[in-house]
Amino acid sequence: MPKITSLACALFLFAGLATPQTRDPAEFQPMTQGERFHHFVAGTFSLESIIRSAAGAGILQWSDTPAEWGQGAEGYARRFGNSYAQHIMRQTISYGAADLLHEDNRYVPSGQTGTGARLKYAVASSFLARKDDGTRRISISRLGAYAAVAFLSREWQPHSTNGAQNAATNFETTLGTEVGFNIAREFFPRFFPRH
Repeated sequence: MPKITSLACALFLFAGLATPQTRDPAEFQPMTQGERFHHFVAGTFSLESIIRSAAGAGILQWSDTPAEWGQGAEGYARRFGNSYAQHIMRQTISYGAADLLHEDNRYVPSGQTGTGARLKYAVASSFLARKDDGTRRISISRLGAYAAVAFLSREWQPHSTNGAQNAATNFETTLGTEVGFNIAREFFPRFFPRH
């Protein structure tokens, strides 16, 4: 899985996503400071964030990762707490960095037709952010937050999961999850309302 995600990242970067993209859905408007803060709070404490953390904890419970946390309710509680703590850290770092860099990481529907074009847009949106002028560029705030939390969270991990390889796997898993949710946001917007 990590090699596949790394390869996908490289392909998208080399496919021209690193250059500014000017195709802008007509509905895009830059956020005010108040809207940015509201988006941060809504994204940090939303039902979706709890479901994502619960699902992530369930997968870790099923794979008994890390094994030191054991099984049962106590093991699941530790995994859920770990997952949600990482989510809060990612949101906080991304919020601060996006504000400084004038990046907007909200998902804005493509407004395009055709499955291929919409799928490409949804996947690209996992790597890109909008600037105030509506152009899309590599999201330093999002990718930086994913990387920072992948490594910072190793500090409280048991010995079996606290190495750099596990941090890289965490980063790739987080990015892959974002790709999946963006595809769902594009094709099933009714179930993923915008903040």
